[in-house]
Amino acid sequence: MTVISPVRTARVAGSATAEFDLAPHWRERGRGRVGWEHAPALTKELSGLFTATIARAVQHAGGLADPAQTEIVAATWYGTSHVAEVMHEQLREAGPKWLDPEQFLFYSPHSPVSAAALALGLGGAGSTLMGPDAELQALTHAMRRIRTGRAAEVIVAEYEALTPFAAVTCGDGPELPDGETLPRGRATALVLRPGGPASSGQEETAGRTRAFGDVHRHVDAAEVERLARRHAVDILYAAPGLLRTLAGADEPVLVVSRPGEDGRRDAVVVL
Repeated sequence: MTVISPVRTARVAGSATAEFDLAPHWRERGRGRVGWEHAPALTKELSGLFTATIARAVQHAGGLADPAQTEIVAATWYGTSHVAEVMHEQLREAGPKWLDPEQFLFYSPHSPVSAAALALGLGGAGSTLMGPDAELQALTHAMRRIRTGRAAEVIVAEYEALTPFAAVTCGDGPELPDGETLPRGRATALVLRPGGPASSGQEETAGRTRAFGDVHRHVDAAEVERLARRHAVDILYAAPGLLRTLAGADEPVLVVSRPGEDGRRDAVVVL
């Protein structure tokens, strides 16, 4: 494994975003048994769109220095839920009752990451984080890998492909259906690389490049405001779509996590 010297910051070298139509997936789910045979093809299509988004981010970054060592960490709230969704339908009709569809949930969310790594020749560690704070956690994990010298390059990505199964079980998530309007799928990818010392401020390089600063753990509201004033930046509260917002941001921001039970948050200074 390649180990580089520890650095104090990480920077975004390239990014890409995409949206895609989920109507065909919802239509097949609504057909029940008749639509089961189409589930693998639809899942493969979603995976292909996710891989293509990462490939565009890599292209915007000028390629990868060493794909065999490049790591990838992805975030998602729902994943796709296709595996568990189809299993629930099958077991409800005629399947073996001892199977538990919930035991297969993690295959579905992580399979797009595995497929992307194989397609792009990524040989470093790969992981998928789930939940409402997953994007911020994925970002800080990637930053930590670079800042501690464990990785020279990390791809941070997110995707959502909300299905009827997820929509019924979670009513507070991103882009839930509004009346007859179905949600759209989305994907985002950022390529992170080592930057200069934290004190160097924003780096001037070709393209849009931002240096990521320190992560402040368990700060209260007053400290969040103090950090924002200190760095003269706006506050961005982490939520599904965070990476998409960062990919399109033109100004520095202070990203803060969802509050814990004690009301404290983690804060990431994006310089």
